[in-house]
Amino acid sequence: AQSIVKAHKSGATVIGICGGYQMMGQDVCDPDHIESNIERLPGLGLLPVSTIIEKEKVTRQIRFSFLDSHPDCQGYEIHMGTTQPIDNYLETGQTDGCFVNEKCFGTYIHGILDNGAVIDHILKPYADKLADEEFDFAAFKEEQYNKLADHVRKHVNMDVVYKIMEE
Repeated sequence: AQSIVKAHKSGATVIGICGGYQMMGQDVCDPDHIESNIERLPGLGLLPVSTIIEKEKVTRQIRFSFLDSHPDCQGYEIHMGTTQPIDNYLETGQTDGCFVNEKCFGTYIHGILDNGAVIDHILKPYADKLADEEFDFAAFKEEQYNKLADHVRKHVNMDVVYKIMEE
């Protein structure tokens, strides 16, 4: 925790996803003792939000616009709890994420870093060092999966794996 806060104070970009988002807030509360017997733990204090752990787990695929980006981005949520703004810092009803500035934000959206608009935003301060061509994140990810699959096929006896699966 101290390393994250120190890095933030030194100007590093800090992004919290899901539980990381919850921890970046002012506190995480568990009044019904769903996760533990501790009712309230202080957060890192980097975001003006508070989280309450709830019994029902949110699981959903989502499409979203990142800072008015087009085309829409996509990701998924899987979390227990609701994170709300403190002192009306955020727009009413906005609970999927929180921006303090371009170097500090949190979100419930897994896969957010698979979206070009998000990566472009994060890398914008370094734009003069980037290539001019647009990077296809989805194609790159698929290439990596294919390389991994080729590597596994080369070094693992897949017939044995399939036989074990059938049994």
